[in-house]
This record gives sequence, C-alpha cells and structure tokens, in this order.
Amino acid sequence: MRILHLYRPRLPGTRAQALQVVHTCHALSARGHHVTLFADRAAGYIGDGADVLSELGLGRLTDLDLRLAPTAWLPGAGLWFRASVKAWCARGGGVVYARAKRYVDLVPARIPVVIEAHELDSALDREAGRDAAATLGLEEAVFERASGIVTNCAGTLSVIRERWGTIASVAKGRTIWNATRADRVRVGVGGGGVGVVGSAKEYKGVEAVSKAAGLPVVLVGAGGALDGVDARPAVPYGEVPRVLAAFDVLLLPLAPNLFGRSLTNPLKLWDYLATDRPLVLPDLPTIREVLATVSGEGIELYDATDLATVAPALVRARAHGPRRSHLRTWDERAAEIEAYLLEILG
Repeated sequence: MRILHLYRPRLPGTRAQALQVVHTCHALSARGHHVTLFADRAAGYIGDGADVLSELGLGRLTDLDLRLAPTAWLPGAGLWFRASVKAWCARGGGVVYARAKRYVDLVPARIPVVIEAHELDSALDREAGRDAAATLGLEEAVFERASGIVTNCAGTLSVIRERWGTIASVAKGRTIWNATRADRVRVGVGGGGVGVVGSAKEYKGVEAVSKAAGLPVVLVGAGGALDGVDARPAVPYGEVPRVLAAFDVLLLPLAPNLFGRSLTNPLKLWDYLATDRPLVLPDLPTIREVLATVSGEGIELYDATDLATVAPALVRARAHGPRRSHLRTWDERAAEIEAYLLEILG
C-alpha cells in the first residue's frame, strides 16, 4: 500500500505523539508499505529524516519517506506541509492514515481516509466547560468523510460511538493499542527507588499521585519543578530503558478524569511492561483493558479516586522480586493496522 500518515510531529522530539507516529510509520514501511510522513522541523535542527531515524535507533528504509519542513518557522512550515500533502495526493492511489483531523480537508474525495483517534475533542471541551460547537462540526465532517476509524483504546472508541455511532466509519471502528520496541526489554538493576517517566501535565495527576506515594519519587521528563518531587529533565528516547531499569518500582500516575478513564493507552505503560520492574498502576478502565492480557504478578493497583491507596500499593510492590516482562512490538501494531486498512479498502 501507498500510505500518507497525515500528522505534523515536530522532529526530533521526545513527545509521545511524535514517537508513536514515527515508530508506526517505520513499522508499516518495514512490512513492505510505502509510507510518507511530513513533519515540522525542531528549532535549530539541521538534520534530515534519516538523521531523525538514526537518533531514535531506527534503520533507514527505502520505502519510508520521512521529510522535515525546510524551515522551523511555523507559517512557512505550514505552507510547505499543505503543498506537500496536495502533491502526494496528486500522484494518485493509496490511503491517508490521519492522526490530525484538521488536515483531512486537504485530501480529495477520491482518496480514502482512515482516522486514528486518541480523543474526542468535543467531549474534552464539555468536561472543561468550553463551547464545543466548533469541534462538533469538525468531528462530524471528518467522521462522515472517513472510511474507517482506529482508536488507541476501547474507551476512546466507546466515547466516539456514544456521540457519533450512527456514522458508518464510526460503526466500523477498531481499537489498536500502542506498543514499544523489542530492543527496549531490560533486566533491572534497581537501587533507584520509585520512578516515573513522562511529562507532568496537570490533567495526568502526576504531582498529586507522586506526593501521595509516601516515598521519594523521581520524575524523569517533568519539564519543570514540582512540589515535593525530584523532577529531572527528559532523557533521549534511547536512554529511557536504562533509566527504567535503575528504579526499584515504576509508578504510573493518572487522574480519574475523562482522559485517564477513557482516552489513554500510555506509551510509558508499554515501556514499563517491557521491564522486569514491579509496577504500581492506577485502577482505571484504560489500564485494566491492557492488564487483562498480562500476567498480574508484580503489578499492584491503586484507586485513582483515593490517593491514600498509592503508598500501600508501593509498599506491596517493593516487596516483590523481578516480574516477568511483557512485550508488545510496533510490528504487532503495524500488522493490526495493515489488516484493518485492507479490510476497509476491500
């Protein structure tokens, strides 16, 4: 298949969205598909797409066309992006796999579009008390235009179907989880206490969960100071497994809001599972969904609505020895996307 992954990650970067998109494109290309991704250029970066892959530890593939905007100036990059998408479409054939709804109107009607949704913006607007009129209009137009929908977890598909279930593409939706790389499996060395890896955005509840731990918590990738937490800068993607292996216990904070309950399948969860470290995870549907396929040994849950349960869960987890690692690879994810695209396209 000829596939355009319609998204604008800023590369190189450490954001989960960018990592997920690049690895998905690489895995699809490794399965024999010609995949194109147009990306924004990080400020000051002078490398090209091949350099980005190299920095992530990914090999160059003949059928992966990863292009960076010629400028980091966003207005110029936006013009380049739109022109590049239109040029790709003009060559004819293929399918657009879109993670960005706002760019779907660039794709002519003759080219099929499959949406990858990690959220329902109108539901998030309503939760935050914002006017959802604009996002409702975009969602309706995009879902009506799409041939199919992939969601990151069952909760996202459920939320979308609750609002847009009568639209054909939504009715044919499929849940496909995130993943990690086989080379990120690590045997732990421990000694580093309780660790959290990832951003500390407020809606994730990282600060509140970490402060409830009752033990010192090291947060790698915080992006700023946090009260009562040993917050450290993000590390390069390739260094994350080494950092995880150095902790005694890995903690995954999530708040019991719409995002935590229904809209997330964290990349860090798959990296955590690939280690042999004991885990402390929130007892939320998004996490339970994954744990139904994983051995529960060495995994403790806390009640995300009662943070007094975090500290006892950590005590129980620290009493465990190494757990059996669980690996889900990007190739497995790409195979599921490939099967869905073939099914949708007939």
